[in-house]
Amino acid sequence: MGINIFLDGFVPTENLRFRDESLVFKVAESATEEEVKRMNHYEYPAMTKTMGNFQLKVVKGQFSDSEILVLLGENGTGKTTFIRMLAGNLEADSGSGK
Repeated sequence: MGINIFLDGFVPTENLRFRDESLVFKVAESATEEEVKRMNHYEYPAMTKTMGNFQLKVVKGQFSDSEILVLLGENGTGKTTFIRMLAGNLEADSGSGK
């Protein structure tokens, strides 16, 4: 329910609108061959990072610029650390985000 409130920009229980227009995404069944050729595809290796008692283990993965990615998790689970390693702003202990 929370995501629908965010996309709509309106909290019905509070009668509060926090965005003038709803966010709407156009969803296609599949990309055409030409669209696939124009897309950038990205891969990242398995990586680890240890900071104090915290250890982040990342499984290798891939994504393309046609995807919308969401990182969800509690505070302190490594979301920002993962993005910083992908961006090259934080060096992984093993693997590389570059």
